[in-house]
Amino acid sequence: MTHPIAIPKLGLTMTDCTLTQWMKADGDLVARGDVLFAIETDKITSEIEADAAGYLKHFAAVDTLHEIGDVIGALYDSKDAALAAASTAPDAQQVPPPSALAEVAYPSSGPLSAQGPRIRVSPLARRIAKTAGIDPAGLTGSGAHGAILRRDVDAAISQRRAAPTPRAESRLPNAALELHRRPLSSLRKTIARNMMQSLSSTAQMTAFGRVDMAEVVAFRASCVANETDLGVRVSFTDIIVKACAVVLARMPQINASIIGDEVVTWAQVNIGLAVALDDGLIVPVIHKADQKSVVEIAHHRLDLAGRARSGQLGRDDLQGGTFTVSNFGSYGGDFETPLLNPPQSAILGIGAITDEVVVHKGQIAIRPMMMLSMTFDHRLIDGSVAGRFRNELRALLENPATMLASLR
Repeated sequence: MTHPIAIPKLGLTMTDCTLTQWMKADGDLVARGDVLFAIETDKITSEIEADAAGYLKHFAAVDTLHEIGDVIGALYDSKDAALAAASTAPDAQQVPPPSALAEVAYPSSGPLSAQGPRIRVSPLARRIAKTAGIDPAGLTGSGAHGAILRRDVDAAISQRRAAPTPRAESRLPNAALELHRRPLSSLRKTIARNMMQSLSSTAQMTAFGRVDMAEVVAFRASCVANETDLGVRVSFTDIIVKACAVVLARMPQINASIIGDEVVTWAQVNIGLAVALDDGLIVPVIHKADQKSVVEIAHHRLDLAGRARSGQLGRDDLQGGTFTVSNFGSYGGDFETPLLNPPQSAILGIGAITDEVVVHKGQIAIRPMMMLSMTFDHRLIDGSVAGRFRNELRALLENPATMLASLR
């Protein structure tokens, strides 16, 4: 083959996906950048572009399950070569996944059985099984290599409906105490695995600080008053993301990661925003946040959050985060200890803004205060560096005029 076409890795824990559509036919001429095929994971459907030019040959049919790196087609120098090629890829042909930076995210991945080996389940079948409360590990797959497809889950649902209701005596003695039981979803399994890996692979420390948010509250109020002209409702999160991006651009030692035995400093400030879903969270990324205005960040945040909740995030939306912001204040939290999203080296948790009695300019006053929770990897970031980050962030938030001078 001239150039193999492989399944890309879209997230840190993604292991498989379903090929849902070919955009080009066998023998078609493909240009670099053309949308070539579409794949589906648990939470997103992504269109994949060609990274080379040539004449296309399919090795895989649509609605088939594939692992990361599987070669599903190839591009040839001529149409005749493409049409004459065999219809299957060479045995065990795989392409290595991309770099670590491209893998920063919390998307869901394939489930693991209780004994350890991963079972092959199409994302659609996985979602239907989750909704129905069926554990895919107990099913027999009818797809290629035993993959569990939608029809297998549908058959299990039909069989369960037809089965007689078990007698109460046959249930466990404490069954009367149970309100509900369901299998742990793929997303929750992935989150659990990622959180444990995060704690076991990094030296995490969380430091706290308080910020007087009076100036930010006043600025945001002016933005809301001009919402029609701005075209978006600016949130406190947008302002804080902008402030973090400004400080990260000044402090590249925090916008960095430990990869193997090396420290990698990233060329872009890409801030991930934790978005709550029904059964977990996902972290889409605002790229080059330091180069965007608060209004631009607001537009990006609303777009990403909306598409995250509707399962329409694309490949680029989940890649390349170098720092994460988690707003637990939006559901009333004051302070928590957020966990790192490796290989990122820091994450900022922001609490609710509440009126407190404080001493301000030598006088007792009621001021809107907010707690910051910064977790960092102590292997790379010392307490003094983390403290300087918090101090610079506090200074920007308490006097945001310079940072927020440009709205558009």
